[in-house]
Amino acid sequence: MSSRQEKIDSLVLQVLSFYEPMSFEKILLDMPDDRIAEIEDFNREDLDKALEKLVKKKLAKLSYGEKKEKFWLRQIPKRSIFSRMKDKLMELLD
Repeated sequence: MSSRQEKIDSLVLQVLSFYEPMSFEKILLDMPDDRIAEIEDFNREDLDKALEKLVKKKLAKLSYGEKKEKFWLRQIPKRSIFSRMKDKLMELLD
């Protein structure tokens, strides 16, 4: 992954809310101008790709409102029982 793409993903994760579903326009409005300026040639397509990737990684959830408008909500990914047991075991061994 490129440094540019990492910056975009980080920025989107920073802006997305855990509590309020956000439309595309709301996400753009909440982005700090100075962080957007750091990303060369930032455009809508970059934001679309970042949102799609976050949905695939289950870090964001896509839902639809009235008139099929898209909304995104940040999520904490669920961990499998195996990974939770492994973490607990590692804590006990330390």
